[in-house]
Amino acid sequence: MKADLRVMESHPQTTAAHAPAAGAPAPPTPVPADRWTWRTTTGRALSAVTGAAAFGTGLALGGAVGWTFWTALIAPDVALFHRGATPPAGPGRLSPDSVRFYNTLHDPRLAGAVVAAGVLTANRPLLLAGLGWTTHIAVDRAFGFGFRRPDGAIH
Repeated sequence: MKADLRVMESHPQTTAAHAPAAGAPAPPTPVPADRWTWRTTTGRALSAVTGAAAFGTGLALGGAVGWTFWTALIAPDVALFHRGATPPAGPGRLSPDSVRFYNTLHDPRLAGAVVAAGVLTANRPLLLAGLGWTTHIAVDRAFGFGFRRPDGAIH
């Protein structure tokens, strides 16, 4: 019964009627959508493939000679310099004041929206910017970097 209570406490939406039977394994915990796969080997491989596809597509569409693709490829890391006067909380940490900005610039949903807007409007620079941004995020995820915690540390 004690194990059943722990499952119910960790999942507030679970009621006694939905609790697992004694001895039954607990249901898997769903992974929140904002954690785009950087925590597993399979997820990192998927991120690497996504990054390679976005990079290749961006180069094929003219990113090799245009500044839009390359700028969007490195631009999300401008958040690392946001509020540069505020010292980071420690080695490998981002200033807590910059975490929200960093996490926003590393949200794959926003990069995907830019890609979709570029496709829907047939706007090549917008598409190239979205592909560069997607490449950046996917490569970060492939190397195990995800969103930052509120204290500035890497998850």
